[in-house]
Amino acid sequence: MTPPPRPFSRRTLLQGAAAGIASSAVFTDERTRSRGGRNTRYVSVFGSDSAPGTEAAPWRSLARIQDALRRGGLRRGDAVLLRRGDTFFGTLHEPSIKGTSGVLTVGAYGTGPRPKVAGYKVSKPAWVQHATGVWKLDITARSGQYSGNTGAPSTNVGFLKVAGLIRGWKRTSLDALANQWDFYSDETFVYVRSSFDPGDGVAIAVQQDGIRPASHSILDGIHIEGHGAHGIATGGSENIRIRNCRLEDLGGSRLSSDGTRYGNGIEVWIGASNIIMEDNTIRECYDVAFTMQGTAMKDAKSWTDIHFRNNRVENCNQTFEMWSAGDASPGSGHIRCTFTDNVCTDAGYSWAATIRPDTDGKGTHILTYDTELPVDVEVSRNQFIGARDSYINISGDRKAPTGLNLHHNIIKLGPGKKTDYQTAETIEQAAHWQSRTGKERGSTFGVLTTGRCEGRS
Repeated sequence: MTPPPRPFSRRTLLQGAAAGIASSAVFTDERTRSRGGRNTRYVSVFGSDSAPGTEAAPWRSLARIQDALRRGGLRRGDAVLLRRGDTFFGTLHEPSIKGTSGVLTVGAYGTGPRPKVAGYKVSKPAWVQHATGVWKLDITARSGQYSGNTGAPSTNVGFLKVAGLIRGWKRTSLDALANQWDFYSDETFVYVRSSFDPGDGVAIAVQQDGIRPASHSILDGIHIEGHGAHGIATGGSENIRIRNCRLEDLGGSRLSSDGTRYGNGIEVWIGASNIIMEDNTIRECYDVAFTMQGTAMKDAKSWTDIHFRNNRVENCNQTFEMWSAGDASPGSGHIRCTFTDNVCTDAGYSWAATIRPDTDGKGTHILTYDTELPVDVEVSRNQFIGARDSYINISGDRKAPTGLNLHHNIIKLGPGKKTDYQTAETIEQAAHWQSRTGKERGSTFGVLTTGRCEGRS
């Protein structure tokens, strides 16, 4: 029997957050499938949701895609393409895809940069002075006081982006607003400490996942940004490919009343299988770029054939994380999972590095804690360059889980940085750590001139 989660633990809170926030829309018509069997629909900000969804007459919104999936107008084997250069505000939380064979492809068409799925509510010049030096804006759904992601129900703000800079000092009360751009949010308003009217154009990231792909789908060439929770959350889905995507500026929403906040690039929850994430770039996350986590349940007790490869990670607080809980019964835990050929730089230097309440040891490339389920994870041929605290942090159980196979990586940290945050060896003493633990067979360690990687994108 699976033991109950610890009360008020971060694990318990994250398990609840994994349920996500669903969004829906209702449309009056449904479109027929195109000739030849493959149904390809196009979406552009210049389109109309009452249009047929052809390249000449595209749909307009993410909500129209969700409605087509729900009604069966898009099925396995079909494709929906977002116009390059366009920004689509909102989320894409795919319901189960109808059909018995093939995959649904969500991709891009046209020329130019990747199409964006952006979560921001963008302020209009509608701020009201709440008190001396404090301004407020109604960010409830369709309040009329902001543009962008107008239908999002959440008012749990993760961060602000002002003139291209992330302002992440989220306070737990109005009284705690002390410095310019400190903010607080309740069920109606976001409050900002400012010496002037913030005006229009303040981007406000709220609690939601950018995309939640359903089983049997491909996500190809999408730019995801400005969501207060995760960029992509797979849940316990199967048969998913996520490739050539860019995820950045994510997380920071409140997870609990004690001030705990969260937000990852790609979260793979327990119960997932056959998921490949390759050739993506993930940067500037509140927490970790990639994570496999969850508590074993009767129908969801493992991660099977999960592969992270050829990705680039920049400026996230952690690069790769694992935690698990529950009954370690046969068939549970990580099964044939790999993290290979990735280039990972500057762990612990994200926008949230100095503002999160739990900073100690969290600037690390590999983070594991309380791994109660079996581990079968290979980490090899990666580059881990630059970190605020350490290369690896084996937290909770204080020793690397059996089955975490680290080998043939390149690890370079700044002078005096720890190899393992929980032990004494610095990067200069990595050979001693390597010999003592038996980890990182065939790996190369080096010392950077400074603590961070040079030449970041």
